Amino acid sequence: MYDISSCVIEIGIGVYCGQGSQANLQVRPPSQWTALLLLSLPEEG
Repeated sequence: MYDISSCVIEIGIGVYCGQGSQANLQVRPPSQWTALLLLSLPEEG
């Protein structure tokens, strides 16, 4: 399991029929590459 500190930041009103709001996930710099790799699609081999 990975221990990646993160927080969700609300960035504005929703654009999809008023459902919710847009948000970003903020990750600390030492964990950014690990988080990006975990969120990326697996490569086809």
